[in-house]
Amino acid sequence: MQLLKPPWISHDGGKAIFSVDLHPDGSRFATGGQGQDSSGRVVVWNLKPVVHDKYEQDEKVPKVLCQLDQHLGCVNSVRWSCGGRFLASAGDDKVIIIWQQSSYGGGAVFGSNVVNVESWRSVATLRGHEGDILDVAWSPGDVWLASASIDNSVIIWNTAKWPEQVRVLRGHTGLVKGVTWDPVGRYLTSQADDKSLRIWRTTDWTTEERIVDPFADCGGTTTVLRPSWSPDGQYLVSAHAMNNGGPTAQIIDRDGWNTDKDFVGHRKPITCVRFNPNILKKVDSKTGKNVQYCCVAIGSRDRSISIWFTSLKRPLVVVHDIFDDSVLDLSWSSCGRYLMAVSKDGTLAFISFSTDEIGCPLSEDETNNLHMKLYGKSAQTNASSVNPTIIENPELLRLREEEKTRAKTASFSEQIPRPAPPTPQRAPINKQIETRTADGKRRITPMFIPPIEGVETPNKSYEASFSSSQQEKSKIVVEKVDEVVEPNVSSNRPPSAFTTSSSPCKGTSLPSGFNGAHASLPARFGKSEPSEKQSESQVSSACIGMKRKHEEMPQTCLAVKRKRGRPPLYDRSAAPPPPRPPSPLAAPQPTSTQVVKTAQQVEVVSVLPEASLSKSARIQIPGETSMDIPPPLLVVENDYRAGSSHSGGTPSLHRVSKMQVNVVSWVTFLTSRVTTAAATVTTAAFTCQDKSLHILDIKTGEMLLPPLKLQGRSSQLFVHENTIIVLTTDATLTIWDLENKKRILSESIRHLVEGQSAVKSVQITSEGTPVLLLTSGEAFTRCPKLETWLLLGECASVRRVVQPEYTMLPPCHPADATAKPLTSLLHQTAA
Repeated sequence: MQLLKPPWISHDGGKAIFSVDLHPDGSRFATGGQGQDSSGRVVVWNLKPVVHDKYEQDEKVPKVLCQLDQHLGCVNSVRWSCGGRFLASAGDDKVIIIWQQSSYGGGAVFGSNVVNVESWRSVATLRGHEGDILDVAWSPGDVWLASASIDNSVIIWNTAKWPEQVRVLRGHTGLVKGVTWDPVGRYLTSQADDKSLRIWRTTDWTTEERIVDPFADCGGTTTVLRPSWSPDGQYLVSAHAMNNGGPTAQIIDRDGWNTDKDFVGHRKPITCVRFNPNILKKVDSKTGKNVQYCCVAIGSRDRSISIWFTSLKRPLVVVHDIFDDSVLDLSWSSCGRYLMAVSKDGTLAFISFSTDEIGCPLSEDETNNLHMKLYGKSAQTNASSVNPTIIENPELLRLREEEKTRAKTASFSEQIPRPAPPTPQRAPINKQIETRTADGKRRITPMFIPPIEGVETPNKSYEASFSSSQQEKSKIVVEKVDEVVEPNVSSNRPPSAFTTSSSPCKGTSLPSGFNGAHASLPARFGKSEPSEKQSESQVSSACIGMKRKHEEMPQTCLAVKRKRGRPPLYDRSAAPPPPRPPSPLAAPQPTSTQVVKTAQQVEVVSVLPEASLSKSARIQIPGETSMDIPPPLLVVENDYRAGSSHSGGTPSLHRVSKMQVNVVSWVTFLTSRVTTAAATVTTAAFTCQDKSLHILDIKTGEMLLPPLKLQGRSSQLFVHENTIIVLTTDATLTIWDLENKKRILSESIRHLVEGQSAVKSVQITSEGTPVLLLTSGEAFTRCPKLETWLLLGECASVRRVVQPEYTMLPPCHPADATAKPLTSLLHQTAA
């Protein structure tokens, strides 16, 4: 690895550089920042003098290719298009300029000694934002250009028809400081100062997911917030996030948008994240096999840069104090070996890696094949695609390939002469029969609609299932019959090969063989194994969502589907149904007691979700922080040593340890998987799947108490000095005083959280009074004399109307939490 800081790369001798981007062909790079008299400046530089010493010493090789001074305000972002034809620059003058190289040559820059070797002219000026523009991003295939502004909006521009606006995305309530696209153009991500990250669908430009939990404790202290997608599309890494008081870069899993993993180690907020554009591979020295992984660079306000591999648990390299001010932008070359970073101090750093250090990139065909395998679409086909819909379910992709194989086999078999089969008698295809049962329910007889002869259907069936643009009116006639029929399931219905959803969502159950991640990525991003509750919920959702024969459907699935309070099937008609001969495929019928019990179990565990930790989690221990020594960490390693699956084998071990600077202070082993963990200056606490609570001394690792047995599975765990707070899945809140070794409170808060609310945090005042904060904004305090919970402040419905008029709250300092508890509470609830 080589690290360089060329002194000749600057804007007017030290003006701030806010953005950098390397050209896709690796011949040049562009920087954006401040110019003379508070104007904006874009400079296109030659990359050869940076990479090779001989070109840097050669006076005949130009260093500056072109200097552009048309912006009236500071340039905050410069980005080359994916094809390298255009350069987009945006700044404080509220406009975006699209540059294209001209063949007329350059010339001297007015009022400067710089001579332009190349000529770049403005082909479009985009106006639409009402405030400073902080970031721009080109979509895969250069179909769209997204821009983020401090006017709380994101504008999508049509690159084929400048300056046409495709959509204005409004949803953030704070300054939008960064945008990025996923590698296949399915999603657009924006991050803002309102402590949220939004994922937008490009099919209808609506919000797919809004993520707020990792950013709840963040402050608006960064100039930019630049997230980034991994080149395989499996993971999104955000900028400024917090985990237990420490700054992190949050890892968001595309499969379910889980936020249980992050990159830790930086001492100040993360400002920018940039993935290497290539999926890399390297031969494992131990196994001799090729390992595929991704590489990401992270810049922070602590003036350092860290580079991570998804196949390693620790960073590949960390460069400390590389700048005198915050890192503002990062950029990788298309070959994957060069990394550039710029800072607010007006300097640029260049890092060069060898192939042995960084790995070999996959070819473009291999990358496109991987995208086609995972999503059914690649960036190569994005520009020419008319329908932007992407099939996310690999099972549908597999079935599509099987349909193509059957079609080829059928076309080959048609060439062999065969006797014509007798024409079967078909039922009418333009009429459905609707009957009503004794309890007034409608029963519609399923109707088989054959495919149109002479039309290739396998591909069109998928397009129809995901398209909502068909406006043709149905020609099917519904015939109503008023007669009493038994509510039964017909056993003569033809089985369905598979079902598709018109809008794939995160709740769709996937095949057991697919975990949503590429085979090369489990080393760093290990997923936690499903708990018992998760397994039951997956089975229930699979039974409810799949269409299959009545003989093959377990009766327990029918019990879960039935709504609470509805009588069993045999109670709905006036007379009991006649007995039917038993079928060899029928499942045993459960009794009514079992049905009621199953419904009660689902009702109990569905109040709050069960907590779960990933295979490896690191929690920063609060205390004194130093610029030289990283903070101590509480490290949780689930399935540290998996036991034998045979009878009599050793059980699986789960390890919890305290670590600082790779030095382990103490270690403890458990036989049950850790679900939640928290730490303070004096205490470490964690809960397990066996409903146990462990409390340890953070310095020595000794147990302060024997393991406590909880009444239910843990949902959340909070630790405040000498107080332990556990919230179980049945909404039971229990608070223990460790100093006096007594229980302060054990009460159900189901009436507070039932509905759309969830618990954000539980605090304890200096007088020992619990304060409950909900995600909806309500805050409750427990009054011991009244033996009830009191609501602090207005209700959420009133606050939603009044809050837009009062968005500026006075500054809140950490000392206000004790001196001014209501002020601190206002900021935490955004009330």
